[in-house]
Amino acid sequence: MEHIELNVPKAIQKLIGDERDRLLRPALRVAAKQRARELEKERREALGHIRRFERKYNVSLSVFERKTLRTLDTIQAHEDFNDWFFWTRVIERAEQATRALKKMETVS
Repeated sequence: MEHIELNVPKAIQKLIGDERDRLLRPALRVAAKQRARELEKERREALGHIRRFERKYNVSLSVFERKTLRTLDTIQAHEDFNDWFFWTRVIERAEQATRALKKMETVS
């Protein structure tokens, strides 16, 4: 397990090591589950935006970038590309963080 430094209230600092661990480990698991739910919500929102762009242009982001963007060459197409790219990155970050949080569930 990796060591990290965490700022906690003095009352928690004063707890004897074992009691502090008994308090913080379950609290971290609860926080991780809550964050995983938030990330899933972000992922679903991003997926909705991506699907809207895919329906609008009838292509994937990679095809849009390689072919469609050049032929349209409008301000709106470029704005949509930027937004589409952003939402794709939101999904990637959310999935990466979710995988890390799920690994935490297996650690005791």
